Amino acid sequence: MINKKPNIDQAWSALYSRLQNDSLLSEEVFIMKKRKMTLSVRWIAACVIVILSATFFFYNYSDKEAVELLTLQNTEKDNVLVKTLDDGSTIYLASNASVSYPKSFASDQRQVTLKGEALFDISKNPTKPFLIDAGKVTVKVLGTAFKVKSAADGSFELTVQRGRVRVTENVGGESIVVSVGQSVKSVGNHLHKFLNTDQNIFDHYIAKMRFKDETLANIVHVINQNNHTFVVLKGNLLKSNRLNVQFYNNNVDEMTQIITLALNLKREIRQDTIYISQP
Repeated sequence: MINKKPNIDQAWSALYSRLQNDSLLSEEVFIMKKRKMTLSVRWIAACVIVILSATFFFYNYSDKEAVELLTLQNTEKDNVLVKTLDDGSTIYLASNASVSYPKSFASDQRQVTLKGEALFDISKNPTKPFLIDAGKVTVKVLGTAFKVKSAADGSFELTVQRGRVRVTENVGGESIVVSVGQSVKSVGNHLHKFLNTDQNIFDHYIAKMRFKDETLANIVHVINQNNHTFVVLKGNLLKSNRLNVQFYNNNVDEMTQIITLALNLKREIRQDTIYISQP
């Protein structure tokens, strides 16, 4: 096979024409004939290409970083998928619901996107508000627990379990504060607030909890959020253990027994505290 030597002059000539057509060369360069292009002009052209390439890479890299999100979806029908974020906030995803969130929150806010129904238990941080984009509205909280339902047809409903939240329509800008024991839903093009009369509205979120590749520290964190009996992990190495597990009722005794059996750990009960450690 004969290796054909690349025609460098022809390549530079084609490059010069492209730069000239795109008005990327100075006026001095325009008057030079392409066949007499000097080495300095070639360096100018090369520098332009390098600058443009670097700019293109920078903006594409920045855009990629800006939109890099993790998405969690509950594809199961009869249980709630539980996820604890790196700020300590916990999300209980109902069936067919999904939430998208960044790998790391921004320095001034914590923002996620919800599709479907979920219970949020948000860790308090006054300097870093938690924002939920629920399609038609945006929910802003500092630290509280509430149920959100954002349907595909654009309907929206929220009920506060603890604290209070601010709900703002993304179109129109109508804003309303919802406190504990209150609910709000979209009626036409407006938000309507009313008292919540269902005392058991939050119970089904913790009745059948499922954890997917979750750390033992986060699982225990959720158990402690929802019970009076306190669970303590003895030893930092235990906290990083990951587990796929489903609990069929919110019973601390049964849940800790399942954990210790699955990971071959030791369980010890002292008054109202359950200690889990290496055997």
